[in-house]
Amino acid sequence: MLTRPWSLLRPLLLLTLLPTLAWSQGLRFTTLDIGQGDAAVLIAPGGCVALFDGGPTGSGTTIKAYLKSLGVTNIDMAFVSHMHADHMGGIDEVDVGTNAVSIDAVYDHGGTYNSSAYDEYVSHFSGRRNTVYRGQSFSLCGQVTLTVVAANGNGVSSTDENTKSVTVKISYGAFDALVGGDLTSSPDVESTIVASVGELELYKVHHHGSRNSSGNPLLDATNPTVSFISVGRDNTYGHPTPECLERLTAHGSDIWQTEDPATHKLLGHIQLSSSSGDTFVVTQGTRSVSYVSKGTGPDTQAPSVPGALVASALSSTELSLSWNASTDNRGVTGYRVYRSINGGAYSLAGTSSTTGFVDLGLTAGVTYGYQVTAVDAAGNESSPASVSKRTPAPAITVTSPNGGESQPGGGAMAITWTSQDISNVKLEYTLNNGGTWQVIASSVAASTGGYTWVVPNSASTAARVRATDAFGSTSDMSNGTFTITASATPARVILNEMLANEPGSDTDGEFVELVNVGGAAIDISGWTLSDATSVRHTFATGTVLAAGQAIVVFGGATGIPSGTPNAVVASTSTLSLNNSSDTVRVKTSTAQGAATIDSFSYTSSLASQDGVSMNRSPDASATGGFVLHTSLSSRSASPGLRVNGTAF
Repeated sequence: MLTRPWSLLRPLLLLTLLPTLAWSQGLRFTTLDIGQGDAAVLIAPGGCVALFDGGPTGSGTTIKAYLKSLGVTNIDMAFVSHMHADHMGGIDEVDVGTNAVSIDAVYDHGGTYNSSAYDEYVSHFSGRRNTVYRGQSFSLCGQVTLTVVAANGNGVSSTDENTKSVTVKISYGAFDALVGGDLTSSPDVESTIVASVGELELYKVHHHGSRNSSGNPLLDATNPTVSFISVGRDNTYGHPTPECLERLTAHGSDIWQTEDPATHKLLGHIQLSSSSGDTFVVTQGTRSVSYVSKGTGPDTQAPSVPGALVASALSSTELSLSWNASTDNRGVTGYRVYRSINGGAYSLAGTSSTTGFVDLGLTAGVTYGYQVTAVDAAGNESSPASVSKRTPAPAITVTSPNGGESQPGGGAMAITWTSQDISNVKLEYTLNNGGTWQVIASSVAASTGGYTWVVPNSASTAARVRATDAFGSTSDMSNGTFTITASATPARVILNEMLANEPGSDTDGEFVELVNVGGAAIDISGWTLSDATSVRHTFATGTVLAAGQAIVVFGGATGIPSGTPNAVVASTSTLSLNNSSDTVRVKTSTAQGAATIDSFSYTSSLASQDGVSMNRSPDASATGGFVLHTSLSSRSASPGLRVNGTAF
C-alpha cells in the first residue's frame, strides 16, 4: 500500500515523488541564464525534478529547451518564491505548447497579488496550486530532501513582497544548498533561517545580489563554498551590488554569475553536479571547477534509536506517528518509516525530516506495525523503534425505525442512527422488504444522528429504512419491518418537477411534471398549464390522472426522451419557461371556475444549470420545497419517473 501524496493539512507528512526520468544520474542543480530574473532546476539522481521560479515572461522557451535537452518531460513540483513577475512570469509558459514540460504541482506562500502575471499564474495552475509553510519537507525520489525554512516572512512584519519569499534548503548527503528568491536582510528575514540552515556548499544568492540581501549574519552561519547569482547584464538596479560581492568574497565564497553587467557578457547557465554529495563540480561554458563538500570523511556511527514512538488513529484510513528526536555525532538528516500489515514483512512507507509522520490511504479495521529509524548524512541507520496500531472501522447503526412500528402515510417519522468515523449518510426506504429502494436523502451529516422523514402515503407491511455511508463503505437497515397505513385521501395534483433550462438550446426539452399524490384518480380534461405570460397547454378531453401517477408536458415532441412515460406535447407547441425567473401555474378548466390547483415561482438559482431540473424534496411531496434535482440523486432530471429513475 502506498502513502497518499502530500497534504497541506498534514505538515508532518513527507512527500516521496516518483521519478520522472527513466535514466539514472547524480544530483544536478542549474541556475538558468534567463536575464534579469530567476529560474533554477534541481534533478535528483533518480530523475525527479523540481523547478525554482520561472523567470520573467518569455523565459518559458529557455527553460523548456534546457529541460528537453536532458530528456525531462515532466516537473514533479515547482516552487514560486514570491509574486514578482521576474520570478514567476514565465512559469505558466513551461506548462503549455506542443513542447510543454508538464508541471504536476506548484507551491507558493499563498495569498493574492495585484498583477497580470499573478492573475495568469493563478488561472493556469488552478487546482494544482498549494500553499507551503515553514518547516514542511519534501523528498525527491527518496534521495534529496527539500525543507522549507522561510515563507511569508517567518513572522517578520512587512508589506514588501520580497520578504515573503519561499526559501528552501536542499540536502543530498554532505551537500547542502539554499534557494530563496528575493529574501531580504532588511527587513531582516534572513536571520530567522540561520538556525535551521547550517553550513552550505551552494548559496543561490538572494535578490540577484542586492545590497539588502545576503547579510553577514546569514553568511556567517552558512559560509557557502560557492554562490550562484542570477542577474541580467542590462539591469538598471546595479545588481550584483559591490556591497553584496564584497560580503561573499569576505566569506571565501566562489562567485558564479549567469551574466556580467561589468563586462556586458552573457556567461550562460551555471550547472552543478554531484554523484554522491561528498564532492561536486560547477561548470559554466568552458570553465569547470571541482569542490569538496564540508564535513565529508569517514562516519560509521549510527544515530540513536528514535524515542517514545507513539501511534494514534486520525480516522479509519489515517494513522499518525510521533517520536522523540535521535542524536548523532554529525547530525540526523531524517527518519525512515517502515510499515507491516497484519504482522507481515516490513517495507518502506515513507521518510520524514521531522519527528512525525502521517500515513494515509490505509484500510479500516487493519493492524499496522511500524518501525522508525534515524539516518545520518553518511547513510548510517539506527536500530528501529517499533509500535503497532489498528485503524478503526467505520460503522453505522439504525436505531429507529427498527421493526414493529406503525406509521400513517403522509405523517412525519423520525429516522435515527449512531455512527463512527462517517461524515455523511445516505437514507433510503423500501416498501417490499428490500426488493427496491427509494432515496429519502442523498447526503445528511452523520453527526446529526437523526432526520425527519415524511412517510409516503403507500400502504405496506414490509417497510424498512436503510442508512449508508455516503462513500458506500458501510450500511445498516431496520432490524425488522414496520407498517405504513395509507389514508383514504382524495385526488391531489401538484407540480413535482420542472425543467426551465433545457439541455443545449432546444426549448422542446423544457418540461413540467404533474403528480397526483392523492388516493383517488382525477379527470384533468380542460385543465391549463401556464407561465407568467399566458396559457401554454390545455389538457385534452379524457385525460385522467390515476392516484400516484405522473404526467409530463414537454415544450415540443423532439424534446421527449425515449421511454418517458405518460408524456405529452404542449398544445401551444411551447412552454416558454425563462431561465432567470418565471411562475408556473396549473388551473382547473373554465367550466370548473379556473381555480388554481398549484403554482410555483422560481428564480435563476433553480434554473441556472443546463439540463438540471428543479424537483420537490422529498420527491412527490405536496409540502416539500423545490431543490436542484442533482441534490436528490445523481440524475440531472427524471421526467415521468421518481428522482432515482424508478416508476411512480
